[in-house]
Amino acid sequence: MNKRSLFTTISAGLLTFALLVLPHNSFALTAELVSITPEPQQDISDMMTGAPDGVSVFAWLTETDTEYTAVFSVDEEPAVIITPGGDIAPDNRWSYDEEGGTVTVPFTATGLKQTSDGPDNAAIVALVAAVEPGEDGPPEEMTGCWLSTNVQDWELIPPSEDNVAFGFSLTGPEGETGFFHMFMPDSMVDFMSEMSGEELTVEDLAVFNGDNQSSMSITPVDGGAMIDINVKFLSTAISATSEDDDGSITKEITVREQLPISLAANKTELKNGKQAQLFGWLKNGKKNKRVEIWRKKDGESAFTKWKNVRTKKNGKFTHTFIPRNTAIYKVKYRSDGSTMTSENQTITVENA
Repeated sequence: MNKRSLFTTISAGLLTFALLVLPHNSFALTAELVSITPEPQQDISDMMTGAPDGVSVFAWLTETDTEYTAVFSVDEEPAVIITPGGDIAPDNRWSYDEEGGTVTVPFTATGLKQTSDGPDNAAIVALVAAVEPGEDGPPEEMTGCWLSTNVQDWELIPPSEDNVAFGFSLTGPEGETGFFHMFMPDSMVDFMSEMSGEELTVEDLAVFNGDNQSSMSITPVDGGAMIDINVKFLSTAISATSEDDDGSITKEITVREQLPISLAANKTELKNGKQAQLFGWLKNGKKNKRVEIWRKKDGESAFTKWKNVRTKKNGKFTHTFIPRNTAIYKVKYRSDGSTMTSENQTITVENA
């Protein structure tokens, strides 16, 4: 993933949050809390330090499953709202009142999956400013976007000319599952079209976990689209960017244009005798089409055709099996004299 980032640690006594955001100097968004209702257990915003220019951070100790509404006075409209420990509903979005100079953020407290010692009932609201064209950070076209998650550490991944994709890097405790809810405004799809030189729609996009196309859970809604997925923090689950000494796993979740044909595995490493699943999508939702699975076992010099599978809804195909040997897999789809081939996917079998 091509990105340049600034790691900023924000500490609040025993509570430590790692905010990983891209540096930007065009705007220096400032915000002040006007009100939050109902009253949280404790406001810890004044203990949060070290946020870079363009990012205002607020935090509270909250009651899980309680609905809160926070109102902020701002000197400009933020581009992105990020709510670790809080969930924004698609039908009750954050809003900006230009005349009053306020931002209203409704959220339901969810608690946090912690990678460090700290309370698990914290909720954070981060207001992130846009940047000038050509600078690193969220472009103005992202305005209206939000990420809600129950994962403590995050990093914004904005689109670039080298990589027309955007999303977030999430770091969570190994073995835990976190949710990832992101709203993508229509202006973002138009911006991706402009950058890629192709006319893209929501239906042309997919969710990627690292370099693997892993989900089609992008639902058109009024004004944009919602991404609603769960993220399993295992180094062997689809893809991981890093595995830290503290037992945390980092995942890069981005939205970008679908691959013509994709292939991924639910686990990339497993013990002998355990079940695995290969899955992928044929673009444009073709149904009941034959896809060939090719395999090259460890020590073999060439791929051989192994299985045929049929696509189902949205062009998805799956094959569940018990691999006995480490092998590399790929899939092919043949139509009208041409062949589409996926990228390779390796499944490593221990004690084989």
